[in-house]
Amino acid sequence: MMTDFLANDKLLILGLLIFSFLIGFILIKGISKIYTFIAKKIPLHNEIKKYFYFPSWFLISILIFSIASSAINFKLESSDYIITKTIQILYVLFFGILSIRTISFLEYILNEKQPKDIADFHKRQLNTQLKIIKSITTAIISVICMALIFLSFSSLKSLGSTILTSAGIIGIIAGFAAQKTLNLLFAGIQIAISQPIKIGDVLIVEGEWGTVEEITLTYVVLKIWDLRRLVIPINYFVEKSFQNWTKTSTQLLGTVYIYLDYSIDIEKLRKALNDILNSTPLWDKFASGIQVTDANDKTMQVRALVSAKNSSDLWNLRCLVREKLIEYIKNEAPQSLPKIRNIVYLEEK
Repeated sequence: MMTDFLANDKLLILGLLIFSFLIGFILIKGISKIYTFIAKKIPLHNEIKKYFYFPSWFLISILIFSIASSAINFKLESSDYIITKTIQILYVLFFGILSIRTISFLEYILNEKQPKDIADFHKRQLNTQLKIIKSITTAIISVICMALIFLSFSSLKSLGSTILTSAGIIGIIAGFAAQKTLNLLFAGIQIAISQPIKIGDVLIVEGEWGTVEEITLTYVVLKIWDLRRLVIPINYFVEKSFQNWTKTSTQLLGTVYIYLDYSIDIEKLRKALNDILNSTPLWDKFASGIQVTDANDKTMQVRALVSAKNSSDLWNLRCLVREKLIEYIKNEAPQSLPKIRNIVYLEEK
């Protein structure tokens, strides 16, 4: 059976390819250990190993396969053609993988090089731009690699022109599909440049409140407050209106409404609000205030204005202020709770 395997050139080439990658894996393991020992003082040595480990293994395996295949005399003339094309495809894949890993490594470096005191807003802005640029370049590299692989075969060179010149329903459907894909791609580029949204932004989309968790070339993932994920096509954000609470800053203002009787002492209530805010780190010390914003025949509406550094802190601060103000009114001014007054006239007998 071993003789039959060696006699079959195609099986022998496949076995040689698998063998080359196994030997390459063993070699890269050893090289990796030596590199880790030598390069301890090199900046980012762990990240270099992380991003370039796989491309290095791939390159070593290709070299082993090239050397081993040239040392073997194959029986069929077509075997040389198969080996040549296999090596060409492997090198195209290698340069594609190396390019994508290099882009990922550069993205990591640019994120790490940001000053430690830079505002969160600017970090998210840069992070969003880098991720979209990375997605676009990765897609372009993938398409180029696929094209080079197809063009390396003479039988496939005419495939593209055949599809492009073919008429009928399939051509129309393909045209519409390509148009939609290009629209998504251009929408992604537009978002990277104009940045109506960034990773970490707080949005209200289709009545749902959430945080932008992921931005890709085709869709955006919105993390809803109850941990659901809303997946939205990326062109939605250039074609339709939506609310972005953190477009220019994460700092937000919030309100708490309480309905009280006319007997409440507003000045004491203002002091109570200041005491509540000063006792919690949720308040960013930017804004606070108490105002009577409405009144009717039974109660008046009191609005407490507060501010916080982000939407999460603001929500918790509003809940805290509401609870503490109710507690204050219950303990210090129970007579100011909403009440219905009835005037009773007693007739003298």
